[in-house]
Amino acid sequence: MPNTTIKKPMPRIGVDKYTIFEVKTDTAEGATYGDAVMIPGTVEIAPTDNGATDTFDADNGPYSVEDYLEKMGHEITNADIPPEVDAMMRGIERKDNGVEVGKNTKAPYFGVAWRVTKQNGSFRLVRYYKGKYGFASPVGAKTKPSEGAAEKQTAKATFTAVARDFDDNYYYYIDTDDLPDTVTEATALEKWFTDMNWYPSKK
Repeated sequence: MPNTTIKKPMPRIGVDKYTIFEVKTDTAEGATYGDAVMIPGTVEIAPTDNGATDTFDADNGPYSVEDYLEKMGHEITNADIPPEVDAMMRGIERKDNGVEVGKNTKAPYFGVAWRVTKQNGSFRLVRYYKGKYGFASPVGAKTKPSEGAAEKQTAKATFTAVARDFDDNYYYYIDTDDLPDTVTEATALEKWFTDMNWYPSKK
């Protein structure tokens, strides 16, 4: 029986480099993506995944148990959603440098990647292959206090993931302190934010 050693887990202490890629094609032959667009100002990323089990009863008792995932995706809290990113994610053209939101939006699918800093200085690299964004309106605000530090205000968006048609996968993550010996952390960090189809086995 092989000896399996579990590494001591490291607390996660930060998140940055939130990068989106428009999904261009997703067919049985593969998935292709547009250019990377990094969104600055990430405050928090909270997964919305909900795992559960369902028991099927037969013969007067539990007969089988099925596990499943629902609400795949995450919520991003950002310092703000820049207008050009807001328009891009909604699938609308900007009007006179502004963003006009109406009924005729055709939000495209996006892939997304980011990194999480771990306490030991390494990173957890995360990517979701395909999904769409929903927004809380970014136009609200609070009055600036007359004295003392101003209260910080943020914007939120929800990314709802779907499985890629290409391979039925939702997401993938890997820690840079657990890469194959043939792959450096520098290579992983470069490839992660330029190629949504990259794996460490590709070098």
